[in-house]
Amino acid sequence: MPTQQELENGFRLGDWEVLPARGILRRGEAEETPAPKVFRFLMSLAVRDGNLASKEDLVREVWDGYPIGDDSIVSCAAQLRKHFDGQGKDLFTNVRKRGYKLDVPVVPLMPEPQNEAAQVAGRKTRPKWRRKWLFAGVFVVLAVIVFQWPAGKERSIAVMPFENLSGDAANRYIADGFKLELLHTLSNIEGLMVKDSKVSFPELTAPDIADRLDVDYLLLGAAQIVGEELKITFRIEKGSNGKTESAGEVVGPVGAVFELQAQLAAKVRDQLVGKSTQQLISKNRDPNSAGFDRYIRGMHVFERRGRASIENLDAAIRLFEESIDLDPTFGPSYLALASAYALLPDYRRAPLKEMHDKALELVEKAVDVDPDLAAAASAVQGFVYHKQRRWTEAEEAYLRATTANLVDSTAFNWYSLMLANVGRLEDAIGQIMLAQEIDPSSAIINSRTGIIYTWLGESQRASEYFERASQLGASDEIHMLGRAMLMIRQHRYEEAARLAGDSVEFAGGRTDWIEPLFMAVNDPALRDRALAVIDDAFSSTPLDPRLEIVARTMLDDVDGAMSVAMSLADADEFFEMDVLFLKELQPVRAHPDFEILAGACRRGVA
Repeated sequence: MPTQQELENGFRLGDWEVLPARGILRRGEAEETPAPKVFRFLMSLAVRDGNLASKEDLVREVWDGYPIGDDSIVSCAAQLRKHFDGQGKDLFTNVRKRGYKLDVPVVPLMPEPQNEAAQVAGRKTRPKWRRKWLFAGVFVVLAVIVFQWPAGKERSIAVMPFENLSGDAANRYIADGFKLELLHTLSNIEGLMVKDSKVSFPELTAPDIADRLDVDYLLLGAAQIVGEELKITFRIEKGSNGKTESAGEVVGPVGAVFELQAQLAAKVRDQLVGKSTQQLISKNRDPNSAGFDRYIRGMHVFERRGRASIENLDAAIRLFEESIDLDPTFGPSYLALASAYALLPDYRRAPLKEMHDKALELVEKAVDVDPDLAAAASAVQGFVYHKQRRWTEAEEAYLRATTANLVDSTAFNWYSLMLANVGRLEDAIGQIMLAQEIDPSSAIINSRTGIIYTWLGESQRASEYFERASQLGASDEIHMLGRAMLMIRQHRYEEAARLAGDSVEFAGGRTDWIEPLFMAVNDPALRDRALAVIDDAFSSTPLDPRLEIVARTMLDDVDGAMSVAMSLADADEFFEMDVLFLKELQPVRAHPDFEILAGACRRGVA
């Protein structure tokens, strides 16, 4: 490998000259000036000359050991590729989940000879360099031959959002519905893992997207309606270099979404895993057009639900019910309706047991009419069991869902929430980061990531994800409360009080206890008055009892906080208990009754 001094004197990568002393990249007359971090990224790769620069190496050498997320590394790599004018994918690549490496040799620039003797010496030494890099080039070619994809190895593909080219925003649901069905059909291909990407990452190259999503291929497409005809164009890009492996189109009547996606799925199978006689669509997945249309319209609004737009959840339920009435043999409608019922208690405090029973009944019906839905159904089962504190069954169901051929961010998000409830915070952050990889533009997932980092005590990362979630539109009660807790930890009491007030007001509760609470935190002489106001507020209005646990702990009323927590463990209504693992609630966890509380939670509700 070249020495540090040789690198500092400059070196060549392919057609490019790299001049560290001047901080520039040069090819012919063109010059590029990368940002310092981007240049340090390149130097970390160059000093290893084709060997792997792990993510840990890059964090240490580029970010001086400051903890950063994978998205910062991916962004840095993307900026470097842009400086190389698109040639970057041929100069360096990512090694999935491990790091980056150069794919061309580092060739130190020879110093200018000072005299004739030096020129002669220079001429004599050049053939050695040529022989050296010729050998390296042969090794790279051999490596490519040796490491061709082994027969039978599982491949992975991310299906990116389909563009709506119909010229009418109202037809967006058709593009979304096409993708939904395509995902399910692709998941039936043996040897292929499928990931559902909710965002298109327009600022990243294909290799960077593939690295972020941890897949081998990307499937990109667009839907266009012309008259009564639906045309779907697509292309498959290889994740390692962005090259197009296959492209084409499928065309048919607007009502033939189901048939068209099946044709496209077969093309993907033939390209990636070879032709097969395998039947991709079960006999039960042949919905009539009316029922299927209601289903994809329902999924379109279901994906846009929120506590501030709960009417979308109601509209989705109506559409799923209409779909079932029109086509009782279409399993996905039952499963979608089950998900909606399972969420209703969270959105409007609908009767927990009634909604759970409906959800599980619908899950069984979905799998009965379409056994291919068993893995996807496990996510809903896990969510219900989790809410019933049947932790072992919940984890088993979540593991089935998160290791299925079709991987969705929701299962990882729900699994993460369950793990946080039983204090497994490190495992929880691992699962939510897997959700992040698939859907980094989700306000819910970014908010949950911020909350878990808050619970873990990593304030800087928590702040970054809370800010991102807010920019993406997160505004519900839990998001605001989590962010308020972070501000309390940072002693930003005035901001925390304002945010807590907004959260409580958003939920329709009393806010007159918040100011006395923060005044008492600063002046313990006001503690008794603050506790009296809290007693009155929480006994007379519907407020989230987890707020009371935190408030009483802040005022050193640990017995009172434990009493509230115990009442939640025995309540018919389920409350997420991950708040108990905040570092500020250590006094509650040290309480003699905490083991009794933990045992009550573990027993579960049948």
